[in-house]
Amino acid sequence: MKDQRYKAIKSLIDTKRINGLQEIFEIIPLSVVRVDMKANYTTLRKRVYNGDTLTLKDFRLMGDLFEVDPTEIFRLAILDVKNMSNKSTPKKKLNEK
Repeated sequence: MKDQRYKAIKSLIDTKRINGLQEIFEIIPLSVVRVDMKANYTTLRKRVYNGDTLTLKDFRLMGDLFEVDPTEIFRLAILDVKNMSNKSTPKKKLNEK
C-alpha cells in the first residue's frame, strides 16, 4: 500500500508550496521513498542532496510516486541547485573590486 504522505506531497507540489526537492524529505523520510523507488539509500541520498547527479529515471520514478509530472520534480531539483550555488558563492562588498 502506498504511503499516505505521497498525497500530501502531491498537493503541496500542485499548489507550489514546496520550494525544493529536499523539502519533500522533511515530510516523508528518504528511506520510505527509496524503498518504493527500489534504490540504494546512500546513492539516492547523494543524488537528492547534490541535485546535479539526479537521473531522468529518478525524476520519472519520483513523479510516479507523487503522482505529478516528472518536470515538476526536475523544477524542484533545479531550485535546490540554485539555492546551493547561492549559498556557496561569496558575496562581494560594494567597495570591493
